[in-house]
Amino acid sequence: MRYYKLLCLVVFFLIPLQTQAAIYILIDQFSPERKFPIAVADLVEKSSGQTDARGVEIADILRKNLKLAGYFDIVDKSRYLDRSATLLPEEVDFAKWTSVGATVFVKGAYQSKGNKLSVELRLYDPSLKQMLVGKEYKVPKDKAYAAVHRFADEIMLALTGERGIFNTKIAAACGPRGKEQIVIMNVDGSEREALTNNGTMNLSPNWSPGGTELVYTSYAKFFPELFTVSVKKSKAKRLTFNNTLNITPSFSPDGSQIAFSSSMSGDPDIYRIDPQGKNSVQLTRSAGIDISPTWSPDGNLIAFASERAGNLHLFVTDKNGGEPKRLTFTGYQNDTPEWSPRGDKIAYVKRSEGGFDVFLMNADGSAQQQLTSASGNNENPGFSPDGRYLVFSSSRDRGSNLYLMMWDGSNQTAITTDGQCKTADWSNSFEGGKK
Repeated sequence: MRYYKLLCLVVFFLIPLQTQAAIYILIDQFSPERKFPIAVADLVEKSSGQTDARGVEIADILRKNLKLAGYFDIVDKSRYLDRSATLLPEEVDFAKWTSVGATVFVKGAYQSKGNKLSVELRLYDPSLKQMLVGKEYKVPKDKAYAAVHRFADEIMLALTGERGIFNTKIAAACGPRGKEQIVIMNVDGSEREALTNNGTMNLSPNWSPGGTELVYTSYAKFFPELFTVSVKKSKAKRLTFNNTLNITPSFSPDGSQIAFSSSMSGDPDIYRIDPQGKNSVQLTRSAGIDISPTWSPDGNLIAFASERAGNLHLFVTDKNGGEPKRLTFTGYQNDTPEWSPRGDKIAYVKRSEGGFDVFLMNADGSAQQQLTSASGNNENPGFSPDGRYLVFSSSRDRGSNLYLMMWDGSNQTAITTDGQCKTADWSNSFEGGKK
């Protein structure tokens, strides 16, 4: 892959990971009101032993990642008492970190050599007076974020026992209205890269299971048709040729099928085709529209939005189009369901009080929970590959930006600020198609 090859990321284990007797953060018992205190010191430049703008920038990226993670209370760096350059556990003044309320802290150093950047990061527990994990990364000089994302995942693993999501990717439709292009980006919104450049509207990207390609709707041929494109930026491949409405595509978990909504037989219904655009099968037949299919993780069920009950509600059918079962009974517009990778929840959008908000329910339609409110239109939720986070678009600021939040609706944080991104989808693999 073009820009992955440029990273040439090299990881050195500084010490074997310590065997931990206990998990620091119990994810299943976590409360947003009781976040875990962590301090992140600005990095020092190795040869000078001093902090400079690059060291501050690298530390700021890590702080931003930890803020997005939602579990951490980042201690204000103005309170830090330890300004030393040392990274050796036997020389670190742990008492200075305990005194500022840090349960754990990060120190690091970097060095530039030619077009390469060496970044060393270490996570310490001041109460144990030991290092929990230490890594050194070598990356291109302008790719410091790659090292930081790796270490943010190491912090999550060390403290929660679960891997982080910072080495995944998010796809979205970004650009001026009517000229949105399919882009991919890091989970913090950095390194945005366009996969299409056709000067027209492209919407609803959906990742293949391995994260190597995306299926999406494009108006490049005037009618909304389905296309796929590789994250390697090869030429887009057209899948549908019926010159009608073809929207909201969704890869099956095994990648063998794509479900979508099409009006090729009249009213929009749910169909499926293979990734070559062949073997079309109609799954639903009803008056009114059927749109926005999403697959269960086992590939046996498809949830979708339908007007068959009058207003737009959510239903579920089997992969071959059996009799649909109704999931929602309130509101007059329920749309864009997204099945959690864990299989137990479905996120969706419901129109309430004049706007759209993100909701969550059990896969059988019970225990509906509102996650956003009083913040403009909030639409198109997409789960992270571990099911712990959601990405969605919101008009709460200006235009349409992408936000992340935890599965319970807490820690809602913008990852784009230009007001031009919508219809996001989170990669299904932790590598995000980058390996």
